[in-house]
Amino acid sequence: MDRMTRMLWTVDQSQRIIEIGAGYNPIAPKSKGWQTHVVDHASRNDLQVKYSTAGVDTQMIEEVDTIWRSGPLHESVPPALLGKIDSIIASHVLEHIPDLIGFFQSASRLVAPGGSLRLALPDRRYCFDCFKPWTTTGDLLDAQYRGLTRHSLKTAFDHVAYSAAVDGKPAWGPHAISVPVLTSPFQLAAQTVTSFRDSVDQPYQDYHCWQFSPAGFELAILELGELQLTDWRVEKLEGPENFEFFAVLRKGGASLFDQEGLQVERRRLLVLQLKEAREQIDFIIGTGKRAPAPTDDRYQELADALAEQNNRLRDMAETLAWLRAVLSPIRRVWRTLRGLR
Repeated sequence: MDRMTRMLWTVDQSQRIIEIGAGYNPIAPKSKGWQTHVVDHASRNDLQVKYSTAGVDTQMIEEVDTIWRSGPLHESVPPALLGKIDSIIASHVLEHIPDLIGFFQSASRLVAPGGSLRLALPDRRYCFDCFKPWTTTGDLLDAQYRGLTRHSLKTAFDHVAYSAAVDGKPAWGPHAISVPVLTSPFQLAAQTVTSFRDSVDQPYQDYHCWQFSPAGFELAILELGELQLTDWRVEKLEGPENFEFFAVLRKGGASLFDQEGLQVERRRLLVLQLKEAREQIDFIIGTGKRAPAPTDDRYQELADALAEQNNRLRDMAETLAWLRAVLSPIRRVWRTLRGLR
């Protein structure tokens, strides 16, 4: 299944779509019959100039219906679209948005009940984000609490200090690679600290501010839903495929868990995220091949062996205690006889 098919799963041309940041590679182009409202950061002419030296077909760039540079998305598009959209498509957009919770809330106001949000995101393990720590729900909460509309000093510094490449490429996917190398000298990261300004009169600087693997993203969506900060639920999650993974979120999904079940599911996703991190460590530091994860049967065999060993040690301890009790009088008599010699 190609990425276009993944992104358009169950969508047809009768539905109303918003596609954000399509650039020169639209997923649901109007030119092919899709009822798409195109949102981007610049006009079609400006985008064609921007990509004129990128070696791409700039004729694929569609007429932009809404130019979105700041403020909530739902306040930038025509009011007639509020609550009328069947699906929002965003390919490699979410990782750039300073307030991701705000984006999810804005998307909810645009999408009709039961509508969807279709995403492609970079897998942090297989692109230039590989040395950066993964994003937690707490990171997203902090960004919303501070009302971020621009990237923070942390994001700017981490981008310059820790971005990496493999053989000069910023993304590579899960295949044998050489060890990633840092793309910028530390002096540039230091300059970021002294020159950083986030005031609105300064030029906007764009970075990846969120780093997800599939399990980490699913955990964040689950926890934001349980906090009642969004009404999105993961309906489908696929990947990684090359250096990206795909998610379909559905609006209005009720929680599937009671409190005990929620803890079990959160723990499952946290453990899965650790397994993803182990794959990355084995992949980069090891041989470039994924280490096979132990199966549940192997874990059970190990647990049974440890339990058996523990029982044997306990039996040995009880036997030794009995022997000490039996031999103690004999040892006292022996010491007395030796003293009489």
